[in-house]
Amino acid sequence: RGHVAGERGSVTVELALALPVLVLVLAVALAGARWALGAAQAQAAAAHGARAAVVEPDARARQVAATVAGADPSVVSITRDGDWVTVCVPVAPVSPVPGGVRCATAYDAP
Repeated sequence: RGHVAGERGSVTVELALALPVLVLVLAVALAGARWALGAAQAQAAAAHGARAAVVEPDARARQVAATVAGADPSVVSITRDGDWVTVCVPVAPVSPVPGGVRCATAYDAP
């Protein structure tokens, strides 16, 4: 019926071999997308915190950054160097992609 001898079931075998690879590629792509969204959220949180740190006390700026990031305020760091303030917010790790830290700096004019 149009089958060459010995080829019967070859599509099933090929699918069985290719499907796990396809699932793995999809899982890695989804993890990368989740990490990118988390990194963007952490960057936005750091920027909001840096802007708040210019006009608010550090405790309030830390709370602003934590609220935007959806994180605990204790993980937000604020450092001042002269007229500059830097706010850093961690990026949650998404398996298999490691986390990281996103920071934003603002000028705190006297």
